[in-house]
Amino acid sequence: MADISKKRWYDIDPTVSNAVSRWEDAPEHLQTICAEYVIDKLKDIDFNMSLDEQYNYILRRWYDKNVKVSHAMEYLRLAPEDLRKELAFDIIEYLNQNIEE
Repeated sequence: MADISKKRWYDIDPTVSNAVSRWEDAPEHLQTICAEYVIDKLKDIDFNMSLDEQYNYILRRWYDKNVKVSHAMEYLRLAPEDLRKELAFDIIEYLNQNIEE
């Protein structure tokens, strides 16, 4: 059995992991559209987070290249589990419809 503490936060749930993987592989303009969607869905939830704090390190994650995507990933990370999963399904569905295989 894998050690959950060593997994990235989005790899714990297979649906969220799939959504993030597809999001990462999507063209940048679709990444941004997904980010705007996530931010819009979660903007009214009161999170205790400072987005400024997440930029006090070397930008090494795939989603750090785009500020909007980075913000959306942080919102998604802090979202309630059921809402995170619902958004993951929405992202997968959107990308399936908008990416030519």
